[in-house]
Amino acid sequence: MIKLTILGNGYTANFLSKEALKKGFEVSIITRNITSPKKNIHYFNFSDTQNVAKQLINSNIISTVPPNDQGIDPIIAKYGKSISLNKNKLIYLSATSVYGDGEVNEKTKPDPKSKRGIIRLSAEQEWIKQNKRTSLFRISGIYGPKRHPMIKYLNGDNKIIVKENYISNRIHVEDLSGIVIKFLIEKHDDTVVNVSDQNLVKNYDAVEYVSNVLQLLKPVILKYKPEEASEMLKSFYEVNRIVKTKVIGHNFKYEMKHPDYKKALLQLTKQLIKSYKLN
Repeated sequence: MIKLTILGNGYTANFLSKEALKKGFEVSIITRNITSPKKNIHYFNFSDTQNVAKQLINSNIISTVPPNDQGIDPIIAKYGKSISLNKNKLIYLSATSVYGDGEVNEKTKPDPKSKRGIIRLSAEQEWIKQNKRTSLFRISGIYGPKRHPMIKYLNGDNKIIVKENYISNRIHVEDLSGIVIKFLIEKHDDTVVNVSDQNLVKNYDAVEYVSNVLQLLKPVILKYKPEEASEMLKSFYEVNRIVKTKVIGHNFKYEMKHPDYKKALLQLTKQLIKSYKLN
């Protein structure tokens, strides 16, 4: 049985743990707040130094924990020694914000243009410094149940921010989970993996497609204005990159469950409407 410890207990960790249990893993989660514990998962409090340190030495690791605003990775800061002693597989979930403009792949040199990207790159370097066995998964925008643009749309906000020639890079959370767990099972050792569905669809086009199929209000274009944008919004729209992968689909085979963003968004919207009706 493969032993897996997931650091963090947020949105992505929830789907990772489900996929891992489905594949027969022994799953543990390390978190600051053990709320609503799920069946068949072992939980450790982040502050339980002795047990957490032992866990981080003796199992495969996936970290979903981002660095803080000061650029400090809490895992490395508190448990760096345990990470360095681990001889299993370690996966650090990073972000494509470490790249600059244009078309990028795993061989592209990082060139972050935002504070968030600079901080992420620093965290990646800390993980590699602590343990060279670490694989860096640079992930595009994650979407899925309870996290997609049609939620606010159905709640009355049908304005969609549009920037000319801007393309979004995305990955469905179920595909992200499937890729990560399969990577562990097959014991791949790529240092960098770009996780993106390779489906270049503009956000407005996807929302318009869903609204047409379901006969909803037509989306309203809200032009992107950098002078009015928050720092968070700028970090998404100021850099226009196309994320490619030379790992997934090549030496690492994986068939996407949700390769078409338009159809995936339609499915998620139908599920959401159904849940509204049931409530």
